[in-house]
Amino acid sequence: MGGGPARSGPKGVLDGVFYLAFTWTIGRTPLPEDEALKPLNVKVPSEDLYFVQEVLKPALGVSYNAEAVREVLVQLRTCFRLPRYVVEALEAEMKAKKLNILGYVQELLLRRYEALRERPDRAKKGPAHVSRSPR
Repeated sequence: MGGGPARSGPKGVLDGVFYLAFTWTIGRTPLPEDEALKPLNVKVPSEDLYFVQEVLKPALGVSYNAEAVREVLVQLRTCFRLPRYVVEALEAEMKAKKLNILGYVQELLLRRYEALRERPDRAKKGPAHVSRSPR
């Protein structure tokens, strides 16, 4: 995955899984050299702790809860490490819609769900079974 060209999907769209793996392997956003990590003690419900330990840590390939939470914070702060020109366009839309990053991601996920619901092949398969996993 090093410095090679990015894989593309149909119509030149960057493969999302490849992009995520690529951004994860190219290195994390570095801290300024003169800034040490600061403590952040947070109490969370047991279902959130379960999510960090059983879902995030394995998905991110990290050993510690703190590493998983730090990575999520970095991803949110940097708009998922997208290129600066993409972030600027997205931030302008967020500002116009008066949404913060969480509201914006929620809206995008809802739009995606609506697009999936409207797909013609869905009618052939019948209603999709929706299961809810622990958060």
